[in-house]
Parts: sequence; C-alpha cells; structure tokens
Amino acid sequence: MKLSFLYSALLALLICVSCNQLSKEEQEFDVLMQKVIDVHDEVMPKMGEMSSLIKDLESKIDTTAQGQSYAKAQKDVKDAYDFMMTWMSDFSDQFPHEEESSKTDPEKLSSQMKLLKEEEVKVTKLKEQINSSIENAKQLLQKS
Repeated sequence: MKLSFLYSALLALLICVSCNQLSKEEQEFDVLMQKVIDVHDEVMPKMGEMSSLIKDLESKIDTTAQGQSYAKAQKDVKDAYDFMMTWMSDFSDQFPHEEESSKTDPEKLSSQMKLLKEEEVKVTKLKEQINSSIENAKQLLQKS
C-alpha cells in the first residue's frame, strides 16, 4: 500500500514537472525577450543625460554655422529621446506583461517571436542612435 502511494506521488510529481517545462520555442522566446530587455535596460539610464544635453545645447544655438551645429546635435539627441519613448510605448502595447497565455498557443507564440525579432532590430538601432547622439553632443560641447 505504501509503495503504490509512493509511486502515485512520484508519478504526479513527474507530470507536474513535465507540464511546467517550457518548449524549445518558449525558451528561445524568453532568451530573445531578455536580450531586448537588456538593451533597453542599458540605454534607459541615459535618458536623464539626454535631457541635460538637450538643455546644454539649447543655450549654444544661434544663427552662426557653429550655432547650427549645436542645433543639429540637439535635434539628434531629441530624436533619439523621442525614439526611445515611442519604442517603449509600442513595445509595451505589443508585449503586455501578462502574456503567458500566448506561450501555450504555438501559432501565437510563432507570431510573437516574429514581432520580437523585429523589436530586437529596432532596439539595437535605438541603442546605436542614443549612443551616437550623446557622443556627438558631448564632443561638440567640449569644443566650446
């Protein structure tokens, strides 16, 4: 009697563990999602620096050639800032936090994976745009 109870308990435990295992596709989705989030987390702290650069550049803008180079640098930083804000809004609309149900539907998972790959490209472009606009603005401000 004790042995059959033990086997039943062990079988129930195995079923629970196997049901909780993620499929290969779900694991790939989770890895890619983490990569996208990591890039976001890397550039998000730069938003404050971007705001400061926008203000610092503002006082240097005038009608001279040098002043116009400050205006262009400010526009580049503003564009990168706006790109980040738009990307975050769009991303949260496409991938709401409670998306667990999509992982159980293979078609939905495949569709979400395709969207996530597109988001990976966008967030990589975003990172490059943020970093280059900050670097350019800093270099320009050091020259003055």
